[in-house]
Amino acid sequence: MRPFDIDAPSLQSLRPSQAERLLDVCAAHRQLTILMASIFCLAISAADIALGNEFPIAALCLPFVVAVCWVASLQTAVTLAIVCSIAWIVDDAFFLQSASPGVTMTEIWQTAVHVCFFLVVLSVVTRLRGAYERERLFARIDSLTGLLNTAAFNDTAEREAARCRRTKSPLTVAFIDCDNFKHVNDTLGHRAGDRLLKTVAKILCQSIRDMDVVARLGGDEFALLLPEATAEQAQIVIDRVRSRLSEAMATESCPVTFSIGVAVYHKPEPDADSLLHGADQLMYDVKRNAKDGVAYHVV
Repeated sequence: MRPFDIDAPSLQSLRPSQAERLLDVCAAHRQLTILMASIFCLAISAADIALGNEFPIAALCLPFVVAVCWVASLQTAVTLAIVCSIAWIVDDAFFLQSASPGVTMTEIWQTAVHVCFFLVVLSVVTRLRGAYERERLFARIDSLTGLLNTAAFNDTAEREAARCRRTKSPLTVAFIDCDNFKHVNDTLGHRAGDRLLKTVAKILCQSIRDMDVVARLGGDEFALLLPEATAEQAQIVIDRVRSRLSEAMATESCPVTFSIGVAVYHKPEPDADSLLHGADQLMYDVKRNAKDGVAYHVV
């Protein structure tokens, strides 16, 4: 099968847009974004007061209020929007020489309309942000088990590999395959197979360390990422995983066993494919022999 070319015109929509990258940068620097947006909004409000009703420019605060709404809470953005809106009425009430001093009902109405305009936009942005975050989350998790999917695992593995190279610490990758899983699907049905995969995922999550990562790579294949785990430490985790999985299968009278390949890297490769390949080959060595076993290799 030909690999996908992300630069192909038909797949351009899959690449993050410039706006998405900008929003990610703002979210990564949340406090700085709020500070800068507040400064710009105050500056625009001051300019609005200085220019008077002839040149109302308070609406220019909108992009900065939206930025705050994206990276912070809706309440924070609403507070900033109200501050920007009352600049208009402060202008009329205290700084303009008017035949009718003070605040008129017309000015109150105009300010209320201004606030409502901001609130409608912020409501839309809040819903859009929620949908965007859900989409990004679902794109990185396996819908059946709730574990990381292959793409998310690869990203995490590459980040951990880079960190382990900097700190000169080992990185262990384990590849787990469910033996005889097809037999479960064929005899008991796909729902039983799905329940089995969920059970395996739950046990894996309960058996690893807090710093470890577990993912479903597809079908009946799972992967573990054990940062800073030596061969001895990895063996402790894998033994615990095997013991709990075997107990669960015995309790359910399920014929499934597990073939596991464990690669311990002292100088981990920078790409996830290379990291997984070593553990994958070890797993297949186990599968070709008698299944239901573990193969270790220290690189």
